[in-house]
Amino acid sequence: MTFPHAHEVPLHLPHPGASFGTAVKRFFKKYATFSGRASRSEYWWVALLNGLILVGGSILATIIQAATAGTNRYGGVDDELTFPAGLLMFLLMLYLLGTIVPNLALGFRRLHDADLSGWFILLGMVPGCGGFIMLILTLQPTRPAGVRFDRNPGR
Repeated sequence: MTFPHAHEVPLHLPHPGASFGTAVKRFFKKYATFSGRASRSEYWWVALLNGLILVGGSILATIIQAATAGTNRYGGVDDELTFPAGLLMFLLMLYLLGTIVPNLALGFRRLHDADLSGWFILLGMVPGCGGFIMLILTLQPTRPAGVRFDRNPGR
């Protein structure tokens, strides 16, 4: 089978060894695609992007808040959120809301690649240990049997 560009992997297949840019493009192109598979590189590059945006944005909002906060009449720092910091936090919230569906879809596809049902993503909601469970599941290697989740498994 040949592809138009030898370096491009069709969207319906996982892309092992995807670069950061490729993983992010595929993440947004497959916005609500819950079927198929996603390689570990596709998943973890997007996790890095999300972490950088959320942690970096929160740190930046804190710095902006500290730099723009005034003092009250008692000499203490006002605890009200300043407009620039509030705007940044609002934009971060919009990003979070806007990426709920694609992050869930990517999680489903990553679990499929490990030959697990995408519904295992619900284990991430277990209080206390859900995040750890998802970490273990998403670190699982690609399993050949995961091809059963592909659009056309070549039967």
